[in-house]
Amino acid sequence: MSASRSSQRIAEWARSWNAGLTRFLRRRLPQQIDAEDLAQEVYVRLLRVEKLDLIEEPQAYLYRVAVNVAAEWRMRACHSKPHSADELDALVAATTPETALSEADFRRQLDDALREMTPMVRAVIYLKLRDGTSHEEIARHLGITTRMVRRLLTTAYMQLRGSIDLD
Repeated sequence: MSASRSSQRIAEWARSWNAGLTRFLRRRLPQQIDAEDLAQEVYVRLLRVEKLDLIEEPQAYLYRVAVNVAAEWRMRACHSKPHSADELDALVAATTPETALSEADFRRQLDDALREMTPMVRAVIYLKLRDGTSHEEIARHLGITTRMVRRLLTTAYMQLRGSIDLD
């Protein structure tokens, strides 16, 4: 299925089921969380699915992804702690033109390194570093073994070390 056809299909799903999906998420999350934002995350994840046409029960799949998104949000929320105003002020004060330039160079190197990775290696490193997902969850999400997850992470770390200049 082409990317544009896939996007059209997801847009159709959103038109048909977004109200129900949002209510579903709202019932499973604390009041202060915006269910619409998490619903958008569900659609973003669906855009990453390569063989969308193989999904036989799209509404059930949509809700399964929503359950996973809500569970991941709850896990991250349990481990996060709010920062004090003093900590936030110190972070703002620590940004200088030199550090901003250094950070921009690092981000460019990181983006280049990620672009050179195979899609599977890139998916594993994103899930691990960006989302904080465990090896077991990554394996389940991608349909591979935990041993393969470890192997792909090792490959990703080696590629990152070789591509990013930390001097």
